Amino acid sequence: MNVSQLKLSGFRNYRELELNPGPGINILHGENAQGKSNVLEAISLLATTRSLRAGRESELIYKEAEMAHVTAEIQREIEGEVDLQISVFQGDKKAVKIHGLKRTRVIDLLGEFNAVFFGSIDIPIVTGDPSERRHYLNSEISQISPRYVYDLARYKRILEQRNRLLKDLRERPRPDSGIEAWNEQLVQYGAPLIEKRHFYIQRLAPIACRIHQDLTEERESMQVRYVPSVDFRAAMEPGTVTDETAEYSVGEAAEEDPEVNAKHDHLGRGDMHGKADTEKIAECFRNQLASICSDEMRRGTTLLGPQRDDMAFLINGVEARTYGSQGQQRTVALALKLAEFQLIEEFVGEPPVILLDDVMSDLDDLRRRQLLRWLDRRCQSFITCTNLRSFPPEILSGAATFHVVAGTITQDSYEEAQSRISAEADELTPTEAG
Repeated sequence: MNVSQLKLSGFRNYRELELNPGPGINILHGENAQGKSNVLEAISLLATTRSLRAGRESELIYKEAEMAHVTAEIQREIEGEVDLQISVFQGDKKAVKIHGLKRTRVIDLLGEFNAVFFGSIDIPIVTGDPSERRHYLNSEISQISPRYVYDLARYKRILEQRNRLLKDLRERPRPDSGIEAWNEQLVQYGAPLIEKRHFYIQRLAPIACRIHQDLTEERESMQVRYVPSVDFRAAMEPGTVTDETAEYSVGEAAEEDPEVNAKHDHLGRGDMHGKADTEKIAECFRNQLASICSDEMRRGTTLLGPQRDDMAFLINGVEARTYGSQGQQRTVALALKLAEFQLIEEFVGEPPVILLDDVMSDLDDLRRRQLLRWLDRRCQSFITCTNLRSFPPEILSGAATFHVVAGTITQDSYEEAQSRISAEADELTPTEAG
């Protein structure tokens, strides 16, 4: 899966941009605040329909523009070439086109193109609150399961209505509360979310642990644990819970309420085993809701469900969030993202595009070398950096390098790239030069 052409119009600090990246490693270099990360955000927007950093979607629009457009030609190994466009308007409205045809639902874009992003904004997956880990799970599962987005949106609305009822019951208790009907709806849309997370993390965890070992040259071992609010382990078939996931998350839901097309739903498995697991989880969810009903009415809020799930990451048996160094926490987050890449490749049948935002300066020599080795000839990648010194000659010789200055991008020749490296080396102080 490759981006063969990217066009931006009125997006962030780009009035207009046309970029023709290479099929392998693409390096965007330049000083800070020039627009390097904005290119990665545009590519990610096509894959997820969500901004990486903006609090409001309208923040993506160029200061003098009324709307922003991100358009790309995507080369896919299995389903062939596809032209994609996402537009953002004032008022945070969005529209999408596929092959030039407008679609009525933004969610239709999901599954047409896959990309994995990693940057400093991902470190809170390890260090932050549980909501960060829930958002991570939502974002990644949504790329391979549009049905998940639909269930999540429904669940979120039902949760809000149920919480309003519980607050009312706290103030004015009554025997005919009607809470049982809301319980059934909560279970109906919550159980599939839990089952998909369980399924996803079961497959993600061993991959992430192997990649983490590679990045640390087996000096450290990692464990990934899913910690669900609903305890369903006893109801699952023996052998379905691995060591990595022996202890059993949700971000922003889509606004659409669609009849989901399963064409690109790689987690919409539909097999009897998956349905049986969902039914077992639903029964556990239903029974546990009934057992805490009085406590929920007393506190006026829902105490059980996907909105209270979490994940845990251990390094050599120790909780990474609390006891890990910054380098260890960053490596855990990177291993998760590379595992996500591999899992998408497994589900979709071809490698996604990988986006790495200023990660080279934050990794030590060992992890940087291992990362570049992992990337080389595996997929199309986009890497941002302030200079080219972190890249060995054998990587630079096969990479496309682009110089970014104030919303303009020019491609370097190999000779220009080498000249920049020499100039950067001349500017180093004796201490920086080692």
